[in-house]
Formats: sequence, C-alpha cells, structure tokens
Amino acid sequence: MQIKYKGFSIITGAECDTTSDIWNGRFRIMDNKDIVVYESFTKPNLNQTEASNAAKKAAYEWIDGHKL
Repeated sequence: MQIKYKGFSIITGAECDTTSDIWNGRFRIMDNKDIVVYESFTKPNLNQTEASNAAKKAAYEWIDGHKL
C-alpha cells in the first residue's frame, strides 16, 4: 500500500517468518523523485494486521522526526 505524507511516499507491508510464524512490519520512504530515503522493519508481531499498522506508524514517526 502506498501513502502520500508530507511530500513523501510511504510503502508498507508485512512479512511472515515461516519458521516462527511471527510477522514483521516493513516500510520504505521515498522522496518526491521516488528515491528511497529510508527503509526498515518494525518489531515482530503475532499477526499481519498489527505488523502492518506498526509499519505505518513507524514511517509517519520517521518522517515527522526528520527533515531532509
């Protein structure tokens, strides 16, 4: 899912570690030229929805805390 926020594009998702059945939220932040400026995972969660929501929240927090 791609979200526009304060001049950035955010792509979020969740990936499951099939060995442990734990979900990791993942997010990528791109500038207005679609250049990736930051990408990271969130802490593991027990389900996909929690992982996706954590990724979205972390992306917003990163943008709010950084001025590029």
